[in-house]
Amino acid sequence: MESGLIKHTLEKKLTMVNLTAFSLASAFGCVLIVSYFFITLRADLRSNTEITAQVISQNSAPAFLFMDEKAANEVIKALAQDQNVSGADLYLNNQKLFASYRRKVNPDADWKGPTVGQVRPVSSMQAQFYSKYLEVVTPVLAEGNPVGTLYLYVDLAASNRRLINLVAMVFFGAFGAVLLAWGLLRRSLRGILNPINELVLTMHDVSSNDDYTQRASIKSDDEIGALVEKFNFMLEQIQRRDTALGKELVERKRAEIQLDHIAHYDSVTGLPNRHFFNRHTMELDRQQVESGLNFALLFIDLDNFKYVNDTFGHRVGDLLLVAVAERLQSALRVRDLVVRLGGDEFSVLLDDPQYLEVALRLANKMLAVLSLPFNCEDHEFLVSASIGVALMPEHADRFDELLSCADAAMYAAKAMGKNNVQVWTPEMSQRTAQRFTIESGLRHAIENGELEVYYQPIMHLATDKIAGMEALLRWEHPILGFVSPVEFIPIAEESKLIVSIGEWVLQQACRQAKLWQPRFGELFIAVNVSARQFRDPGFADNVERIVKETGCPPNVLELEVTETMLMSQTNETMAILNDLSGRGFQLSLDDFGTGYSSLAYLKRFPINKLKIDRSFVSDLPHDKDDAAIAQVIVSLSNHMQMRVVAEGIETLEQAHFLRELGCTYGQGFLFSQPLPVGRFEIFAEKNLGLRSTDHSISLA
Repeated sequence: MESGLIKHTLEKKLTMVNLTAFSLASAFGCVLIVSYFFITLRADLRSNTEITAQVISQNSAPAFLFMDEKAANEVIKALAQDQNVSGADLYLNNQKLFASYRRKVNPDADWKGPTVGQVRPVSSMQAQFYSKYLEVVTPVLAEGNPVGTLYLYVDLAASNRRLINLVAMVFFGAFGAVLLAWGLLRRSLRGILNPINELVLTMHDVSSNDDYTQRASIKSDDEIGALVEKFNFMLEQIQRRDTALGKELVERKRAEIQLDHIAHYDSVTGLPNRHFFNRHTMELDRQQVESGLNFALLFIDLDNFKYVNDTFGHRVGDLLLVAVAERLQSALRVRDLVVRLGGDEFSVLLDDPQYLEVALRLANKMLAVLSLPFNCEDHEFLVSASIGVALMPEHADRFDELLSCADAAMYAAKAMGKNNVQVWTPEMSQRTAQRFTIESGLRHAIENGELEVYYQPIMHLATDKIAGMEALLRWEHPILGFVSPVEFIPIAEESKLIVSIGEWVLQQACRQAKLWQPRFGELFIAVNVSARQFRDPGFADNVERIVKETGCPPNVLELEVTETMLMSQTNETMAILNDLSGRGFQLSLDDFGTGYSSLAYLKRFPINKLKIDRSFVSDLPHDKDDAAIAQVIVSLSNHMQMRVVAEGIETLEQAHFLRELGCTYGQGFLFSQPLPVGRFEIFAEKNLGLRSTDHSISLA
């Protein structure tokens, strides 16, 4: 009686569990199928309708130009061939109805089209689904100018009928599958549950009589037989293992405590780690819903830590992280939670009624303590931080969203020049998303052929002839369009993509310089070198390999470096520059005067050319300070036997002034903007007299 009850109870449970799982899986599959069909159906309908709208818009443009209502009606009546189109209206720019079409099959459609005053001019095609129809609005363009607006309506009745038929068919198919599974399951369970029921009876006898000499006698070669064998073995070992079990439990508890600490605390700094943060904030999410607490989250990213870690090794980097953690804790209150999220990223969680005021005060305090020098193994480092602040509930309702907001604010702080604090705004998340889009696109930009090198002529001011050119990278993203180098170069630098991109630019520039040499002579070509590219161990070897592969003479190639690069690790920089100079490459100091170069270092470096930054050229010759600076730079270059290039020349007056100072070369929009290969060739041919020209710039 009892065993039968157990059998039937287990059978019902197994049947219920399996049928429930199968039913849920079937229901989920049905939802997926119907959802996919619904989305696909709507997408196809929208795509086809937009194509139809585009055709009607193009075909009706002449009618608008000539104000021919009859022609417009003829064009729009062509929609009668599409059974899905319920109607369409053409409006003039003054919102007056120009032409109209209605299908008489469905006079009860719940749309009537816009009335006067409701017609909205649009610059691009727009589509909107309503309960019974799809509305597509697109401008009518004639010679690129908007002359009217097209409203196109598509009845959704046919689409909805197809969807309903599919739902019915999928539902009945799933119901039949569940019935079939139920019959098969009942049959298979009988053979499984009978041996289990016999084993339950044996267990009952053992527990009732405390007689551990009994053994189950079920013979089976499957998993049930293995279960019986292990049950009998358990009876033999149960007493002997009882004592050992107590000791094992104690050891296990100790191990669990150790593993929990390893899993939730950072091994380098001893701070709670990201796992701890996630677990802690999950609990706070529940509490916040109930109590409405206020929180502030600070996202801290160390500036220039990667440089320290890559240059001096992970041991020094770990020591620096420990020192940073200690300073952060010293700047915070006991109640505040500081976490190392990973790498050089930390977060601080504050729960304070005045959380914004407290967050900004503590953030600035942390900036102050982190700006002090760090001493690690006889090295002194200056490591600042960029801090983003996000608030709950103002900025987010959950901590994962709050962390994303704080992260976006941190990136905004970096974009503002680092070593500052920024409070999150919605625009920051948009910029972060665009940043990730740019970084993702850069990873495939070369192989997709999206990058192009432009060339800006550099003119000899004394002769008005072209002397060289600067290679400048341009990127046309398939979605974002033209992306400014100011946007994508820093991202490429941080993500280390600049090394491969810079090598590609160098290859293109050297190859082009070699191709132009027979036509234009030995024009020098200047290529910008990034800091990460310059520090790459194989940089000099790569440059030499590229000039050999392309056939470009080494003395034609001019590598442009910045003042900041020169002043960082001067001994290492000296070695790299001497290596490059020894291989015959020309070296140019870009944007000279904007940094903090020491003239003593400048004298030691094998620099061949200085470039006057455009900020000192734009107000020449009227600004006395800029004029004095330009004169000093030109005089310094001449005395040190360096050539000098003035950037950003836009007027003849600036060019005349610089030429009188003794400036060798000029570069800027006065002469030419950066040009693609074909347009640069035309410019060079005209300038060198290889092609007739109607106009030219003369400094005479």
